[in-house]
Amino acid sequence: MQHLRRIIVTTIAFIAVAGIVPANAQQSPIMATVNGQPIVADQLHNELLHRWGDITLGGLIQELAIAQAAAEAGITVTDEEVMERAETLQRNIDLGSMSSGENFSMWLARQKMTPYAFRHWVRNELYLERLVGDAANVTDQEVRQVYDASREQLRQPERMRVSHICVTDLAEAQRIRGEIIAGKPFEDAAREWSIDPYTKDDGGEFGVITRGDSPFQRAAFALTSDLELSEPVQTEKGFHIIRRDEHMPEAIPEFDEIKDRIRSQMEQRKMLQLMNAKRNQIMQQARVEQEMDPDELADD
Repeated sequence: MQHLRRIIVTTIAFIAVAGIVPANAQQSPIMATVNGQPIVADQLHNELLHRWGDITLGGLIQELAIAQAAAEAGITVTDEEVMERAETLQRNIDLGSMSSGENFSMWLARQKMTPYAFRHWVRNELYLERLVGDAANVTDQEVRQVYDASREQLRQPERMRVSHICVTDLAEAQRIRGEIIAGKPFEDAAREWSIDPYTKDDGGEFGVITRGDSPFQRAAFALTSDLELSEPVQTEKGFHIIRRDEHMPEAIPEFDEIKDRIRSQMEQRKMLQLMNAKRNQIMQQARVEQEMDPDELADD
């Protein structure tokens, strides 16, 4: 996601301005009032052109050039593929919010990014990924070299694999916990009652977490034996019943345990480098003729 942050300003700007058409001067809708004085749509349009026009135009030029390069290579990206990737990224951020305290909506707000702009960025990245193709693959030997050279840095902290059930009401959480203790399978209870859309269908399986200061982490690491249930713990998402599934002490993992993760991280880094190079190559080869300065469209 660091790569996303590097291009966030351009993305926000060109999505924000693109599609805003100046209204008729005499019929311009009122956007807001300040002490009774209106700010109308024409003012907003002109201000956006002055502040973001050049960046927006540059973003649109880049987006079109990449789409053209993809089309020339016979590459397509469907709306379904964009939605699937966007949902995966959103899921990762939301699941991480148990530790970070920042869910996807909060993350978008901090980035000053709209869902529409986010989907635009996702489509562009999918084009670039497919233009790069298999060039980001790494060999088994390269993975082994990284492992051997960085064993100590690969040391993993104490971790815990957990499952959870999230509901909106404390009394309901207490009732569900009681039913599980009485014999109802945790997985069935999660599928039936949990409101977490990302884990309920998997029987509440949340994944691996590390120690931290969030209420969720503190409650999980207070559990002392596998399959033990926490008392209901409250977060911004609701009330959670946490089950400790497996405790993993601090350790340097064996090569076979971690090679897939090393490979994935190496390929992600290599992919980002190749995507940036491909983006620069496309823009260097594009014949761009700017016919007008965006400021000229503003009605001052």
